[in-house]
This record gives sequence, C-alpha cells and structure tokens, in this order.
Amino acid sequence: MEKEILNKYLNAGRIAAQALQYGRGLIKEGNKIVDIVEAVERKIESLGGKPAFPVNISLNDVAAHYSPFLDDMTIVKSGDYVKLDVGVHVEGWIADTAITVRLAGEDEMIKCANKMLATALPMFRPGTSLTEIGEAIENVAKEFKLNPVRNLTGHSLDRYNLHAGFIVPNVRISSTKTLVEDEVYAVEPFCTSGGGWVKDAEPPMIFRWLADKPVRFPEARKIIELGKTNFSKLPFAKRWLQHQMTAMKLEVGLKQAITSGALHAYNILKESSGAPVAQAEHTVIVADKPIVITRL
Repeated sequence: MEKEILNKYLNAGRIAAQALQYGRGLIKEGNKIVDIVEAVERKIESLGGKPAFPVNISLNDVAAHYSPFLDDMTIVKSGDYVKLDVGVHVEGWIADTAITVRLAGEDEMIKCANKMLATALPMFRPGTSLTEIGEAIENVAKEFKLNPVRNLTGHSLDRYNLHAGFIVPNVRISSTKTLVEDEVYAVEPFCTSGGGWVKDAEPPMIFRWLADKPVRFPEARKIIELGKTNFSKLPFAKRWLQHQMTAMKLEVGLKQAITSGALHAYNILKESSGAPVAQAEHTVIVADKPIVITRL
C-alpha cells in the first residue's frame, strides 16, 4: 500500500477511535440518543474527518441501521444494549468501528462479541480464507452458548466504498476467497441470545445515492444532488436533511428519489425473535502482522 494512502487510513482510524470513545462517554442513563449521535458527528468533523456514514446507535434487538431523526425522544436506560457504530473517512479512505455498552454491566453477550472480534483480527494475514475466519467467529459464539447473527457480516472497504465486494462472515461458509496483502476489512461480529437472524423494519433512516434519475419534485432533485456531491455517494441520514427542508417536502422528495431508483433506502435491522444483540468492530489492513487502524 502506498504510504500516502496508508497514512490516510491510519488518520481515519485514529479519528474514528477517538470519536467512538467520546461517544461512549455520552452513553449515560437518561441521555437522548439523537443528542449522542449529533455530538459524535460534530466530534468527527472537529478532528478533521468526515462521517463515512451516519453514526448508528442501535438499542437491544435493533442490530444496525438506526440513526435517529431529530425528534426522536428515545433515551438510554441502564439495561439497554447500546451499539454505537462510527465510520470516518479522510479523502474517501474509510475506517469503521463499533462497541456495545450496557450501563447495568457488561454481560456474557458483550464479552462474546468482544472475543469474537479479538479472535478474528489476528487471522487477517495473507492467505487466510474467509471460511476459516467465519468458523473461528462462530466457534466463539458456541463457546458462550450464544448465536452469531448469520445474515450480518463484515465487509471489505475501498475508497468511498463501504461494501467493496467481499464479506467477512460470522459463521462458517463455503468460500474460496483468501485474503490478499493490503486489503482492508471492517470486521464486525454480532451475537445474540436469539435465533441469530435479522429482519428489515421500518422506517428507513439512512439512504445512499445510486444514480442520477429524472424526478419532478425540486426537493427530490436536491436530495439526489446532495447524496451524490455533498455526501460523496456514501450513506447519509434523513436527520441531516431535516436541517435543510420542511418535513412534508422531505417526505415527498425522498419518496420520489427512492421510487425513481436514484436512492437506496437502508431499513432498520432487528433480531427476528426480539432478543438483544451485541456487536464489536474494528477495521484491519491485511498484513503478515495485521494492522488494526481503529485501536487507540
């Protein structure tokens, strides 16, 4: 990897790690989750990065893709499993990291997610197969008598591309893919006391530009342009647009943009049995000694 690109990855990782720890300190009983994500996004900007996606704060059975609207009144409670997921990019080079916090105390499920991640990271050496990694992650869940979430995975990263073609499974799969030096992966095991499957839930809170398409409504055209340019074709929050237009215009604009095929909408992901989910995540560069860029 070129030194300039490596330095941008390392910088993105440093900012993501600092922003995540800053956000961890804001997870206190009674705090509104929308205030937490907005503060973390401001922190990212203050440290010289940009969000690679809206900060996610997913509680309990919600596994991912929850980035609250401005009027969301949800507060943190002591027994909540609070998954804080932070992505940062520096000129398009992305770092992605997450933790699970439970104010009532770290339990076996959180310990399991952390051990799943700790087991996988040293395996990110050239020649390791995705089959081996998935099996190792799954075996940790079995050790804790819990289930990995089978239909959520980690993912390869590239410039301005959060999902760059390869997955990091949380269970054993049949795959011929082996790791190559300098590839970059977000490794994010999820575990649960439930069945280990997530399902889509409404409403979508996060969107991404797909293509320029003809639309009639001016606000739809504005949203498409913002997704393409201001948000660099990376995922963006509906909350970010609430700062810029009225609720009615935003609803109509998003609907037209999605229907036309210009935007992709990310549904909230919930554990299908309603059981809580824990997550842990780091970003790693494949090397003989794997480089974990999101550790402080």
